[in-house]
Amino acid sequence: MAAGPVLAFEIAGRLVSIAVLGYAIFRGGGSPLLFLWGLWIEEVLSLVGLSLRQAILRRPRLRALYVAFPAAHLVFVLAFSMAATTGVFSDPSVPRLAPPQARSVLAVAGVLAFWTAVDVVRSVLQQRRAGGADTPAEEERIGREAWLALFLPHVTIIAGGFCLVMFRLGNWLAWGILAGKVLFEALSFTLARGTGRDTARG
Repeated sequence: MAAGPVLAFEIAGRLVSIAVLGYAIFRGGGSPLLFLWGLWIEEVLSLVGLSLRQAILRRPRLRALYVAFPAAHLVFVLAFSMAATTGVFSDPSVPRLAPPQARSVLAVAGVLAFWTAVDVVRSVLQQRRAGGADTPAEEERIGREAWLALFLPHVTIIAGGFCLVMFRLGNWLAWGILAGKVLFEALSFTLARGTGRDTARG
């Protein structure tokens, strides 16, 4: 696949993620829990998609990390959700947060799952067009996304979730977390593109 379409997929993937998580903040109303679950769902589906694409390229996968990280983050998400809905760690006068609606959670998961499937199909088509040959650009892209998918949830889910739920800082902080995610991914994308150009010159 040409550089143009690959670049377009990278940008589109980020835009889909931003749009879905922004929807989670709006749909969550006064509760940040839908946003928090959206972050975890995105992590899981990102790692599933990456694992499938690595299998297509027949490259080693970080199997243990791909399971351990989402499992550990799920513990935090469940703990934050329980604390927010039961008020177990809050003053009795503080209003409890409503749990996210199942329909909204499924909507977030459905859109993210659809995009994951699209990206896996793109990887399959690219591999076929390359005649089964190795595609270094795709390998580099997968490796970069894998480390982002493992590292970024530490900040957004654990630290962000703690502030959102335990300090009752509300949706304005959710927008701040989303903005931080956007800036981090934009910086990573820019640095990766610059590294790729330097490698091509060499």
